[in-house]
Amino acid sequence: MCAMVRQMARYSVAMICLLLLTGCETLGYYSQAAAGQWSLWWQREPIEDLLADKATDPQLKQRLQQILIMRDFASSDLALPDNKSYRYYTALEQPYVVWNVFAAPEFSTTAMQWCFPIAGCVSYRGYFSEQAARQYAEKMTAQGYDTYVGGVAAYSTLGWFADPVLSTFMGRDDVRLAALLFHELAHQQVYLPGDTQFNESFATAVEIEGVKRWLASIDAEPLLAGYLQHRAIQQDFVSTMLAARENLEALYQYDVTDDNKRQAKQQLLHRIVAKDYARFQLRWGGLSDYDRWVNTDLNNAKLLTLASYNQWLPAFQQLLDMQANDLPRFYQRVAELAALDSEQRRNQLQALMP
Repeated sequence: MCAMVRQMARYSVAMICLLLLTGCETLGYYSQAAAGQWSLWWQREPIEDLLADKATDPQLKQRLQQILIMRDFASSDLALPDNKSYRYYTALEQPYVVWNVFAAPEFSTTAMQWCFPIAGCVSYRGYFSEQAARQYAEKMTAQGYDTYVGGVAAYSTLGWFADPVLSTFMGRDDVRLAALLFHELAHQQVYLPGDTQFNESFATAVEIEGVKRWLASIDAEPLLAGYLQHRAIQQDFVSTMLAARENLEALYQYDVTDDNKRQAKQQLLHRIVAKDYARFQLRWGGLSDYDRWVNTDLNNAKLLTLASYNQWLPAFQQLLDMQANDLPRFYQRVAELAALDSEQRRNQLQALMP
């Protein structure tokens, strides 16, 4: 009971601090964020209790047992934080836990930034309600921005709170579920406010190494090929879309009228679907996994969500190799990189790139 009171007090103080930092315009936004996080915390149930409860669905029980094994592995074999994160379960009656709003000017692929305490500046604004997210997107659209609303199955509070396992990502197969847990826990290990590419590349490096070790520990290395192929397809798709985005950015630099830019923009967006994406599909045997994403409301904001989150992945993998795959030493070196100023950090990461 005392632990619960301490957690509630910590949560309340953190939320009050956030609210005190806001003006009237953003007060409602932080209020919904506080209420949403509180709801997740309030609804959660200890996984151990669910496993002991005879009323728990057997299929859910089996999945939760596997998650606890993965969670223990993350701390014992990957040296990731050993805390209460992912030792609770929250069932949600919705497909996503939050919806992120992305926005970009009509003639730019540079993301609009929002800055928050703790997380720093990021290129999205998250809502626990899909309706609220879409209402904010409509407001931005009315101001002339390209907008996109995307659902998110999981997110990290960076160790401030005990992040629960959510029903929104329970449909993943075991390998991708383990990958998600390792990735999110990596954000608790090292996090650099305001540098998404650094954070995501680091967490992806931990995720990949973690999956390799996890599959080896359960004698399931053959599954590794499928996981790595999934990542290769995903990276090829992202690279294809980023190359197309560069064509749009070049267009926006032309000294022509807005009407001409608008017409050329629509032609380029059509070309992305008809040619660039079509060639990607051919490379992967007619793969249709991304059809809906590409064919629905493609614009600047949607394309910027594919920012190069893995930009520095090869550098982090090289750094891990230089530490003889010793993860604690690797985390220390990453923390040292995070402590540098942005120019020094970029130079050192660039030197590690193949």
